[in-house]
Amino acid sequence: MLDEWRQALPGPEATGGEHEMPSRWQVLAAAVAGLGHLEAKPPVPCQDAAGAVDGPRTVLAVADGAGSSPASDRGARAVVGATLRLVETLDGQLVELLDTAAEPAGEALRQFALLLVKHAKGVLHDLAGEHCRPVRDLRCTLSVLILGRERLLWLKVGDGAIVVERAVTVDSTADEPAGPQLAPQLTTLGKPGKGEFANQTLFIDEGLSPEQVQSGSQALDRVTGAAVMSDGAAEKLVASDGGRVSGQLSHWFDDLRGGRLRQRDLVRLFYGEAFCRGTTGDDRGIALASRSLEALLAES
Repeated sequence: MLDEWRQALPGPEATGGEHEMPSRWQVLAAAVAGLGHLEAKPPVPCQDAAGAVDGPRTVLAVADGAGSSPASDRGARAVVGATLRLVETLDGQLVELLDTAAEPAGEALRQFALLLVKHAKGVLHDLAGEHCRPVRDLRCTLSVLILGRERLLWLKVGDGAIVVERAVTVDSTADEPAGPQLAPQLTTLGKPGKGEFANQTLFIDEGLSPEQVQSGSQALDRVTGAAVMSDGAAEKLVASDGGRVSGQLSHWFDDLRGGRLRQRDLVRLFYGEAFCRGTTGDDRGIALASRSLEALLAES
């Protein structure tokens, strides 16, 4: 994987010009029931939902149904589907927020994030009425990442993790004396979202307040990959405090941009011994987006 990064740093003649490549993202999403749910008597359905779309705008969304809510699997699926649809519907508003060089007002970005959460609450309220259930039976977390031409927008309700990969320039070493090189750098967005106690987190339900919604925006400069995941998927990929991220994600981004990662590959990895060892057996949901280094450098 690193060979591609080493070779990608352009010389002065390689940037700009009339043959610039468009920024194209490859996306993939998967949600699988954890071993703890599969081995329960009776088995518990997967309460994670994950979705990823790339057109007209790249959007990643993951929801994790509350384990104490008997129909949270339905709520999670409904919220992810409705969120992806709403972002597509409101794409015109996102042009000014994410596609222009001028930095938009922070309040406008915040209001858009809160609008998505308000819509998710409404979806759960309507679904609860349709099935004659309280909203509490359907509640779930929600993490969303929207990628524009110039900026990204993210939001989180509850736990899980959002990770971005950036191409950073590093100095050569004694082993690699070829001059400056590109290397992947992984960082998390937002706070872990855990409460004071081990299994405590926030959910989208009628009691959720705007102050409990995390959101933010940053420049898309040199972003080569992004991932949104539930806490079950994050167990092996992100430290509990969000301070460290497994390099496994960079390998997945590389395989995705190279056409070597499919949904069934993620499912196999999630059920592999290495990924299951030492975990809680929770459901695992993840949505990934990755773009080629050539497309990134064409924007430089």
